[in-house]
Amino acid sequence: MIHPQRTSAGAERADIVVRVAVYPEDGEPEVTEISAANPRSATAKFTGFVMEKVRQGGGKVPEGAVREVIENLVHAGYRGVVISVLEGGDKVRVSDRGPGIADKHRALEFGFSGATPEALREIRGVGAGLGIARAVAEKAGGTVTVEDNLGGGTVVTIDAGRAERREEESGGAASREEGRAKRRYPDGVPRLNISERQQRVLITVLECGEVGPSTVAELLEISVSTAYRDLLSLEENGLVVSDETGKRLISPLGRDYVEALIDTWVK
Repeated sequence: MIHPQRTSAGAERADIVVRVAVYPEDGEPEVTEISAANPRSATAKFTGFVMEKVRQGGGKVPEGAVREVIENLVHAGYRGVVISVLEGGDKVRVSDRGPGIADKHRALEFGFSGATPEALREIRGVGAGLGIARAVAEKAGGTVTVEDNLGGGTVVTIDAGRAERREEESGGAASREEGRAKRRYPDGVPRLNISERQQRVLITVLECGEVGPSTVAELLEISVSTAYRDLLSLEENGLVVSDETGKRLISPLGRDYVEALIDTWVK
């Protein structure tokens, strides 16, 4: 049965509509249709609703991963979206009927983004999409997988799983220790005195690949002069580097710094 979602002022403009299906251990799923006026409100509203169902079931899927996957739906134009809450909230599956992802393996790499300029204007200030979702999920002991949807589109699954199953799939604690050993800064990245705004600028550089002050200013709604100063400060700290055109790209230290920052988002 479908239960339309309503706001206190009546029906919200259904510019973006998704369905959330909650699957009990037995019986038929409860399906709720939810609408939002724009991508910004959609991310907050849909994430809040899904996480309420996850918590009601006692699930452990991390909110940060859910938020990033839902925000990533802007690339699919929110076409044919169904968000399923499974296994008592230990698994959330998000499917769409968008154009799909050609390089699914690379989409999960930390720092990779296929965001168009139009999408970035809609979701300005976000991190790096599915790569961040995976980082958040893995920090909490879970996984994120990306698959083709039957008939076109993408299916992204966040699985909190059980500890025993995670140990089998990941190769146990030994593989995690091996991963840590490969980090450039095994004892943690250097402590740097950069502001919260500069952190957002750094994440924007990571997501866009290469940017100049005007692009940063537009995406983060700050002045060009402020964006220039922040990029210069990040470069002085070794977090970004300049190319031959004067645009900034993320440095190895900058990538590690953002990864460490994401770790702090997961309690």
